[in-house]
Amino acid sequence: MFHNIEINRFRGIKYSKIEGLKQINLFFGKNNCGKSSLLDAFFLISGISNPKLPLNVNIIRNYRRLESSDMKLDFYSLDMSSPIVIKAENDETRELQISVVESSSSKVNLLGEDNNVVSTDLDNKYGLVLKYKVDEQAYESSIIMSHSSNNSLEQRIKMPAHYKEKLTCRYLNPKFDFTTSFDGLVDVIKNKDEAFIVNALRLIEPNIKDFVLSQNEVLVDIGLNKRIPINMMGDGARKILSILTSIYECKNGIVLIDELSNGFHYSVMKGVWRSIVSVAKKNNVQIFATTHDLDSIKGLRDAAMSGEEYDDFIVCFKLQRTSDNELKSYTYSLDSVDYSLTQEIEIR
Repeated sequence: MFHNIEINRFRGIKYSKIEGLKQINLFFGKNNCGKSSLLDAFFLISGISNPKLPLNVNIIRNYRRLESSDMKLDFYSLDMSSPIVIKAENDETRELQISVVESSSSKVNLLGEDNNVVSTDLDNKYGLVLKYKVDEQAYESSIIMSHSSNNSLEQRIKMPAHYKEKLTCRYLNPKFDFTTSFDGLVDVIKNKDEAFIVNALRLIEPNIKDFVLSQNEVLVDIGLNKRIPINMMGDGARKILSILTSIYECKNGIVLIDELSNGFHYSVMKGVWRSIVSVAKKNNVQIFATTHDLDSIKGLRDAAMSGEEYDDFIVCFKLQRTSDNELKSYTYSLDSVDYSLTQEIEIR
């Protein structure tokens, strides 16, 4: 599990260092302070060898352009003269540098010795180079793009054959439909662990009795004469199913949840957090979640303080951007969160 992360020149973050990470980490702060960019940084350092991830984090934000000018979007102040640098420590030390590469060559054809006609064909290539170290062992990956003669975009990816990523990471973003891995649900059913999902779904619909998988659909029994697709139950049911299945699949890995409370009524947040903490603890998964919603913070406080002692592996961070775009973090233990909420002190 990550203990700290350091970010240089990534998106709107000029610099940030966050220490004291635990198994369950909740980040809150004002809009556009850098919460989502922080999750993006965790995503990149978790899949450190994959050169497509810097492009995928833009796709997660529903931005799908891949022209040469789009390569600069992840760089602080759109300045590509210095690389993005992300460092983190878990049971190993990881360091990632991301740079842009561009090249342009000309192909010149003389059309006969007796005329001056010249044909120039520009061959433009661009992409990203990832240089990274894992416990001081250096590697390099790249993705290079070019337009073919029919103007389609071709991608060439190079990754070292001798490095295999051991860390599993799943990123759940509120801008996309929450889909559930059927392989993950099959594993849940095989292991007779479906009770924790049924109990979580009952937070949304108390009448749920069970669920089954049929023809790439999740069907739930809510007491009608037929089971209904879970999609008919709204965002909350699909979201909690996706979150819990992702945690179940990422055993010994990481799950990133952006804007956790979106789609949930405030009254269920305590139960949502209890479900997340329980399955994360069982599967040894580290959770990084963001919110700007006070009910999500209260829900975590209530879930943590209503049962066993959770203070050793739950922590909250308030994020704040300074005038020079440094992302500062302020650590809140469960006791300090409880005190602030009880005294009605604004902590978001």
